[in-house]
Amino acid sequence: MKIQKNAVNVLERTSAYLRAGLLTKQPAWYNVVASVPPLKKFERVPKLTNPSNDRINGQLHSLDSSAGNNGMFKTRYTAKDRSNASKQLYSASKLTYIEDQLREIFYKQHPWELSRPKILIENNGDEKYDWSHMQQIGKPLDGESVVQRTLYLMKNKEAPSLVLAYDMARYEFYRLRMQQHIEEQVAQEEAEMFGSVFGPSAIEYGIQKEQKVIDTWKRKAIIQTEIMAARRINPSESWATDEKDPKKNDDIEEDVEEIKL
Repeated sequence: MKIQKNAVNVLERTSAYLRAGLLTKQPAWYNVVASVPPLKKFERVPKLTNPSNDRINGQLHSLDSSAGNNGMFKTRYTAKDRSNASKQLYSASKLTYIEDQLREIFYKQHPWELSRPKILIENNGDEKYDWSHMQQIGKPLDGESVVQRTLYLMKNKEAPSLVLAYDMARYEFYRLRMQQHIEEQVAQEEAEMFGSVFGPSAIEYGIQKEQKVIDTWKRKAIIQTEIMAARRINPSESWATDEKDPKKNDDIEEDVEEIKL
């Protein structure tokens, strides 16, 4: 099948039309496409190595000396093995970065850091920070500070290995976080000393609402347990008691309505 190249030649055709006078006005996209012309190389070039880790793509795995599930030994590669290996040569390589691995490790060890509120600010991405120290102006202390501080220590060879650099950055993070907690606690105590009153936090408010539901469920469970016990002792008398004393059911319904409100 012949490769269609009309779309990638749009810049040349438009330039020819402008010179010939077929087009009197230059299109709005002309300068953009001229600065970044479309790719005209259509052949698939095999990617022999992964640029992120320099591993060889398309390499066949070594044959295992142990027997398979059927008790047979594999002594040669099958057509499926060779096909899977050749597919890796023409597929896009999976790029890996050490920053992503550090972030995954940090937030796996400190899951509660993900619960801290984040401020989303739209910026141009040109912010520069000096990672010779972890505390930065205009940037809150978080897991990204640990990641960038670790990379700085490795880049400037202040730590012999990545593990030690990560531990050094992590201990700095702990000291700054404890200092931050102490400052917040002292500020709250000073405010309370001057008469400030703080309401319940979001977690405390949720616990209070949850406790109301639990108390209602407990009262309802006790009443139902008493009814079931009475029915086992004297079924006819228990039904008569339920008809004479409807206050218990009314109390339960009122509690449920209060919680819904």
